[in-house]
Amino acid sequence: MHSAPKQSEFVKTCPFGSGFYLPAEQAWRTLKVFHAYQLVLSSAFFTLFASHTGPSIFGQSNPGLFQAVSLTYFALTLFSTVFIRKPYIAYTRQVQFKIIADIIFLTFLMHASGGITSGLGVLLAVSVAAGGLLAGGQCTLAFAAIATFAVLGEQTYADINDVFPKTAYMYAGVLSASFFTIAVLALVLAKRVETSEQLALKQSREIDDLIQLNDYIIKHLQSGIIVIDQHQTIRLANKAANTLLGLKLTTGASLSDISIEGSQLFKRWLRSPHENSAILAASSNTPRIKLHFNQLDSFTDNAYIIFLDDLSSVDQQIQQGKLASLGRLTASIAHEIRNPLGAISHAGELLSESPSIEKEDQRLLDIIHNHTGRVNSIVKSILQLSRQEDSHIESIPLAHWLNEFESQFMEQFGLTKSPLIINIPNDINNIDFDKNHLKQIIDNLCSNALKYGQQTPSHPQIEIRCGIQKATQRSFISISDNGTGIEDTVAAQIFEPFFTTSSSGTGLGLYISNQLAELNHAKLSYSANAAGGSTFTLLINNT
Repeated sequence: MHSAPKQSEFVKTCPFGSGFYLPAEQAWRTLKVFHAYQLVLSSAFFTLFASHTGPSIFGQSNPGLFQAVSLTYFALTLFSTVFIRKPYIAYTRQVQFKIIADIIFLTFLMHASGGITSGLGVLLAVSVAAGGLLAGGQCTLAFAAIATFAVLGEQTYADINDVFPKTAYMYAGVLSASFFTIAVLALVLAKRVETSEQLALKQSREIDDLIQLNDYIIKHLQSGIIVIDQHQTIRLANKAANTLLGLKLTTGASLSDISIEGSQLFKRWLRSPHENSAILAASSNTPRIKLHFNQLDSFTDNAYIIFLDDLSSVDQQIQQGKLASLGRLTASIAHEIRNPLGAISHAGELLSESPSIEKEDQRLLDIIHNHTGRVNSIVKSILQLSRQEDSHIESIPLAHWLNEFESQFMEQFGLTKSPLIINIPNDINNIDFDKNHLKQIIDNLCSNALKYGQQTPSHPQIEIRCGIQKATQRSFISISDNGTGIEDTVAAQIFEPFFTTSSSGTGLGLYISNQLAELNHAKLSYSANAAGGSTFTLLINNT
């Protein structure tokens, strides 16, 4: 991810005034270029003079001084390479030393070659310009002033001591004026560069803040986001997409390898772009998901974004509406049934007390008792469903709660030995759930497992396993039996109201348990065991 340069990545090139800052990498690179120029220039002076192949003006006034200065100039420049390669000395100090040394050496070489009329003084303009690039700010004017004093001082010295046959104060003045002209231009350019750098730094920081904000929004967005290219290769996926699909989406993976159905829906959208939404069916680990496809026009190549929305909350609202309507309807029906049902049951009990009842009639009375009892159980379940209150979620210590439930379950069924095998890891502490609803759900599942899910009823075994689902990081409680299992055609309907395969059942137990789970933002699902038997899993939202 792009990030703005830090203040530590800049160097202050001039110590005067507010200073002038340059990116450290750029500043050192420019200094190395100037150092290379000094190496070439100093070596050229010494080599051409020593080999007598250079211009005749080199050292024409004082050959010994020219040779000594050019050799010293080259040796010192060569030695300073160490400090350029490994910056033991600060950048500012090195720039000041190199520019001032350059002015001094070039002034002596100019003097040894006949003074300012030799034309070597023009090279001082290069040093002043280099100072403007390397230091900037008021330092550029300082370098121009030093070069001016050097030129005028050399001309004054030569005039006083009659070193040269004629003076050139006019030439020296023009050259000095050019130094300040170059310095002023360099100062203006440096100020513009500084302003541009500050603007670029500010914009870079703003872009960095926007990128971080976008990353934060995408990461914490409740809707899942997947960005793919034309080959269905994933380029970006947020945390919500991983949670909704129950998978770890990695950059570079193919959408077809992760979700075949999602890949097929994407291809269908490419064929019919006007149908830009589709539904992924729910599974045991994932909710029902709505996919929304769009093409990203801002990308240079073809890229597409897929929005994933969890429809479980919508389904829950619809279900709550259905439940409220059903509750009002069933409550009125139950009240209407309960009164005549109570009269029938009471009349049957009175009739059974009559001494004149024959055995054949007694059998009919038993049928009346059994069926009125079953209808009464259905009425109670319906009234319980219609009077369902909102959940009061609280933190429940799961291990302690399961131990209490085990004792109550044994007492409820009159068992001397517990059929429950409880497996709970140490990292499971508390869950957030309505305590009464949790008791009703687990009690119903364990009761069903005890009644219908045992191959050897004399030695019942019910496994209660707790843990954290790796894909979604949600807590779960699963109840498994060792019975014959449930047929696939039956398993698809077990959570529907009034569906039952038992002559004595009401068909509302699992339906009510499922509704209670949804009231607590949980999910109840069924799966068949590989070795036989059934497993019901309660997947709980962690808050």
